[in-house]
Amino acid sequence: MEKKQPEQPSRTDTDTNIDRRRQKRVLLDILLHCQSAQTLIEGKAENISISGILVRTAKTLPQGEEIDLFFTVPGMTQGIQAQGRVAHVVPGAFMGVEFVNLSPESTQQIEQYIAAQPVPEAG
Repeated sequence: MEKKQPEQPSRTDTDTNIDRRRQKRVLLDILLHCQSAQTLIEGKAENISISGILVRTAKTLPQGEEIDLFFTVPGMTQGIQAQGRVAHVVPGAFMGVEFVNLSPESTQQIEQYIAAQPVPEAG
């Protein structure tokens, strides 16, 4: 009997499973900049929650790296500058960044954006 290898989860299996999330996560389609001590990266935000952001980029940073993020949430006029920690990486594809220091103003902007987004349909 042939032993079947378990399937590897795809990004959509692991990153859109709302039941696993502590915070509501919504789609976000903006460009942003991530800066570590020695590297500046431009990427595309794919989704956001009050606790973090998923960044699609060909040049990923190592897990655990402390970074600064610079972006503007749609519908807002003031940009956000936040500190984060790279929590999850798929090299050359994307990185999940956990916010570690958000100002009250930035927190409010993100909360307002999330609240205005439609709830994803269960699939």
